[in-house]
Amino acid sequence: MATKAAVSAWGQNMKTRHPFLRNKVEIPKGKEMDVQNIRNWLVHQPHLPKLTDEHILMFLHSCYYSGERTKETIDNYYTVRAQCMDLFGGRDWSKLKELWKTMYVMAPLPKSTPEGYRILLYRLADSDPGKLNFQDCLVNFFAYNDVRISEDGLTEGYIVLFDMKGCSLGHLARVSTCMNLVRKFMIYIQDCHPVRLKGVHVINTASFIDSCLALVKPFMQSGLIQLVHLHSDLSTLEKFFPLELMPTDYGGMAPDTLSLHEDHIQLVSKHYKDWLKDSEKITADLKKRVTKPKNQIIELEGSFKTLEID
Repeated sequence: MATKAAVSAWGQNMKTRHPFLRNKVEIPKGKEMDVQNIRNWLVHQPHLPKLTDEHILMFLHSCYYSGERTKETIDNYYTVRAQCMDLFGGRDWSKLKELWKTMYVMAPLPKSTPEGYRILLYRLADSDPGKLNFQDCLVNFFAYNDVRISEDGLTEGYIVLFDMKGCSLGHLARVSTCMNLVRKFMIYIQDCHPVRLKGVHVINTASFIDSCLALVKPFMQSGLIQLVHLHSDLSTLEKFFPLELMPTDYGGMAPDTLSLHEDHIQLVSKHYKDWLKDSEKITADLKKRVTKPKNQIIELEGSFKTLEID
């Protein structure tokens, strides 16, 4: 029989309980000691926030219940969020909503793969590169992903789809001037994000995809590189999951992408406005650290050459 998750300072406010707002996640049978071991370790980490058993379980699950990996991921997660308030702060819903409605399409597909993986689809809503603010893009991306983790609970894994339709060299040029943000993004996705990432698929790849990869490869670990797959069209995507799971505008049987995107906006508007704002407060207290963090998010101005766009 599963054990109910304990309640801490963050769990007492049921309106904004973290990390799972609407789903009650319980400790699986046989995993009680794993949670207790992490709880005991947290007692000696004065810089980390008070965490519920649900928090601990989220990290344990994402790390396949490896105790050492879980400790490292927890430390990385809250430390990087404290160091990167430019990406994890600013979660005012009025601004997020405006950008979600005008700049970005982020759609969770309703059905999982046969393996139980959830599929998240991303693409631009506005193809004008002059309107792209990469920092705003990442703020929205991270807020969206926090909501998905809350909604999906302890899922078996995620498949991420990036549709390059509407992307141009102008977008690449703008991103290439923000290499410190690119670095922060890659550190978080690889060392902090508490999910089981199963695949990253770039669809409708543009002719300049090699230049895009050149931008991020210096920050990619071998494990992530192996998960990235490029598709000039959808025909090669079928060997990874059934195409019927895709939205109707991609030839599948799920509702169209914009409907899924709008449904998610309504979900956040109804349930997650306060939750997202509260999440800004749940970070490490860097002044209380007793050891040096593994990932130092430092400014790298002048450390990168601007990517040459032919």
